[in-house]
Amino acid sequence: MRRTLAPLFLALGTLAANAEGNTSAYTAFDLEKCRVIEPGDEYVYAGTWACDGYGGVDVIQSSADDRSFAAFGKDGAKHCSFAKTFSPFNTSLSPIEWRLKNGQPFAAIERWSVVSDENGNSVTWLVVNALLERDSCHVHYVSGSYPNANEQARRAADDLAEGFDCENDVPTVDSKVGAPPIEFTACRELPRE
Repeated sequence: MRRTLAPLFLALGTLAANAEGNTSAYTAFDLEKCRVIEPGDEYVYAGTWACDGYGGVDVIQSSADDRSFAAFGKDGAKHCSFAKTFSPFNTSLSPIEWRLKNGQPFAAIERWSVVSDENGNSVTWLVVNALLERDSCHVHYVSGSYPNANEQARRAADDLAEGFDCENDVPTVDSKVGAPPIEFTACRELPRE
């Protein structure tokens, strides 16, 4: 089985991002340096890891059948975001951009590489996650080819994450290439541990 490892990037610090005073911070992860929560098996499950995020918020990463799963915070493996992944083979990538209000993270933006055809070519999607006290969930998807994709993901995080109801709201999308290959459902419709 191919083990999915993201490249190691240095933490890039905090950058001012918009007139409302929200800022961004970036953290990198390397699965070989993260804490193993559950080891992989000899078949399709590569394992589950807890990586250091921003401000004490763990990044929970898992890989099974060449598909990544990611969540943010305590008990992340029980979160809504951990129950969602793109249908084709995919990899969640490092670093993660954290959206901060008064220095506290309220959203996380992670870039994913998603296989787009039978030849193994891939495209990227930015996934905006809301960070709630006891849950994290997908709020918005931005196609990597969308004009100013990073800026659009920040705008979506700032506009949507804090008021998003993970249990009942359905994520939205910005794309000129169609919807991402992922199930558009509210968290209450997903099976979770």
